[in-house]
Amino acid sequence: MSALQRLAETIRRSPGITAKRELALVRRLGTDLDGDDGAALPHDGEYVILCGEAIAPAFVRRDPHAAGAAAVVTNVSDVRAMGGRPIGLVDMLVSPDREHATAALDGIAWAADLLGVDVVGGHLTLGHEPALSASCTGIATSPLFGREARPGDELLAAFSLEGRYVQSGRFFFSSLRDRDPRLLREDGEALVELAQSGAAHAARDISMPGAAGSLLQLLETAGCGATLEIERMPRPRGVSIERWLLTFPSFGFLIAAAPDRTFEALEPFRRRGLACGSCGRLDGSRALRLAASGATAQVWDLAAEAFTGLPTPSERST
Repeated sequence: MSALQRLAETIRRSPGITAKRELALVRRLGTDLDGDDGAALPHDGEYVILCGEAIAPAFVRRDPHAAGAAAVVTNVSDVRAMGGRPIGLVDMLVSPDREHATAALDGIAWAADLLGVDVVGGHLTLGHEPALSASCTGIATSPLFGREARPGDELLAAFSLEGRYVQSGRFFFSSLRDRDPRLLREDGEALVELAQSGAAHAARDISMPGAAGSLLQLLETAGCGATLEIERMPRPRGVSIERWLLTFPSFGFLIAAAPDRTFEALEPFRRRGLACGSCGRLDGSRALRLAASGATAQVWDLAAEAFTGLPTPSERST
């Protein structure tokens, strides 16, 4: 087995990938799901973006301040991935005591201030095992939908590389303490510009399954395949490709751009000092492959095996 094949197998068996395989359970709700983390509701000529996140209880118990920050970052990323501006966040917190609650709420307030989203309400209960979730609302004029990605699109990856891996886990990379707060507030506007320009068909934030796993979710939603050229993906100096492909960054997005508008799609990120580059191409194969040094290795064949089990384009059209 080659090194690239071993990397593909490592990604396939990673905990972040494994956890996403149970998402099909939400089909029991009977709603029209399309694979995006947020929902876009038409309203008065715009779209209201709604999303929510639940933080793992073990993380909330171990590091409530970081968990509070994560509840904000994940929600803001979901809104931004759809080309939206976050306008308000509410949190739902259960804490064993005041000290724990204070740390969690301080983490929420800290991250919300850095990212420029108002905390407009929520719920607090003391005296029980810790639990934390949050929900964010945003506004978009021209939302980006994962289902709109299409064969032939250029695959772009955008990151803030000014950051560090945090103590909460070896795969969490945060820019919140390293990038200028004035820039942090503005970074997400690159996605808004991208959506409004029409240079991109779709975007997805990079979350728990890492870049490869998040790309796989996008491909399943759109009914596409892709070759991810891993050596071309922007990454921090000194970080291995394997670690970066499994990383959950505080600012990381995958973009399916119109091939004749690639430069236009890159520009809003690069103008803000963010790293953004072309790292592959979408196709009609419904398979995700890694490519490096002239070799390829398949990570997943969606035609043979579903990933999340959420509705495919053919299911949504019937």
